[in-house]
Amino acid sequence: MFRSLRKRKPVDGPFYKQRGWITAAGFLGFLVVMSLVALSTGTTNGIPAKETEIVADSRELLSGLSGPLSPGDPQQVRGGPQDRPENCRTDDQDTSRPTTTPRDLRWRKLVTVMVPTSASAGPLHTDSSVWWCFAHTPTGAVLAAHVIPVQLSGTAWRAAAEQQIVPGRPRDIFVTAKAEAGTTDPEADLSGRFVGFSVASYSGESATVRLLLTNPVGGYLSTSVSLRWRDGDWKAAPLDDGSLYTRVRQAKPSGFSAWGE
Repeated sequence: MFRSLRKRKPVDGPFYKQRGWITAAGFLGFLVVMSLVALSTGTTNGIPAKETEIVADSRELLSGLSGPLSPGDPQQVRGGPQDRPENCRTDDQDTSRPTTTPRDLRWRKLVTVMVPTSASAGPLHTDSSVWWCFAHTPTGAVLAAHVIPVQLSGTAWRAAAEQQIVPGRPRDIFVTAKAEAGTTDPEADLSGRFVGFSVASYSGESATVRLLLTNPVGGYLSTSVSLRWRDGDWKAAPLDDGSLYTRVRQAKPSGFSAWGE
């Protein structure tokens, strides 16, 4: 059950202008990334001021990188069901939207953030640069929505971007801005954390997951992450402006499933 917190005046508008969210950004690495996208490219609502500043194809900045989820399968490892890598096997039978946490839930530290993981639903592989191999289920999508954006806040973001963001212009915008902003890990801030989730939509080929987080100045915040099933795993699908998540808003825990310890 969620603990009741003191109500505060609703907050709206760009997250990077919100006082409480600036505080929370130290904890939420993926929000640090997107604040850099907005601030380093001189954008309005994430849209670049100069179109010429965007690299025509983000592969130019990700050249030389490859992995089991790379387009074109450079390692020739996808030989299993659904063209998945040989060493990525998950139980994909349960396609119901989760209302409780996985029985094998384990919290693990990624970059500076504690993220939920599951030995059955993913990520099954936690390599130094990429945590990957999620179940092709709503639960797998929920875990991917927590893990992938956080990965993209760390110093190994290029490998994650090459393998775990859907290719296209939104990725071009994200990669260009991140490359210009630098690659320093956010500092840990234990005053905020992931506390809940809900599956807004799921089709097997795409999913939208709502995340509930504590707000360091009181109450809760929510945002959403969209994903696509490609190359045998879940990948983040950025918005048109390169953002990995929707606008951050204050929220109530009703409508979310609470994460366990």
